[in-house]
Amino acid sequence: IMEAFDRRKVAFVSVTQAFNTASSMGRLILNVLLSFAQFEREMISERTRDKIAAARRKGKWSGGMPLLGYTVENSKLVVDEVEAERVREIFRLYLEYQSMLTVAQELNRRGWHGKQWTTRKGECRGGRVFNKNTLHQLLTNVTYIGKIRYKEEVHTGEHQPIVDKVTFDKVQDLLHRNGQ
Repeated sequence: IMEAFDRRKVAFVSVTQAFNTASSMGRLILNVLLSFAQFEREMISERTRDKIAAARRKGKWSGGMPLLGYTVENSKLVVDEVEAERVREIFRLYLEYQSMLTVAQELNRRGWHGKQWTTRKGECRGGRVFNKNTLHQLLTNVTYIGKIRYKEEVHTGEHQPIVDKVTFDKVQDLLHRNGQ
């Protein structure tokens, strides 16, 4: 409920109450209500963004698409050993071939795909074939060494790493040298 003052009267407006937008008082009330609605939306957005940032800084998984090698259980990343072995093999293949295109072709020849999962609504997502872009995203993802990224910040995660730091760093150096 909001009060709008006029020299002669006080008008109470609620969400269900109709008011006349043809008058200047009605337009004022409408604009004030819209301003408060926008303010509330922005506050909700800021609180949500801050909560996600705080969770990431603590190393918690805060949602999003699951990664190859992990499953999400109780809002935590848990290593899926079958997929994790594939991730380790992808890192080994890149160190061996030193070419993203060659590795992507090899993965597709083997019939390997990206992470596939089912949403809460029952829709199947992911499971795409590998290309240079998806392979680059996988090879540069710090989650595989037990870290969590929030924007430009990297924090120690709660989850177990799949790839050792030495292998990950070798791959990063090679990617950098190859201009990726």
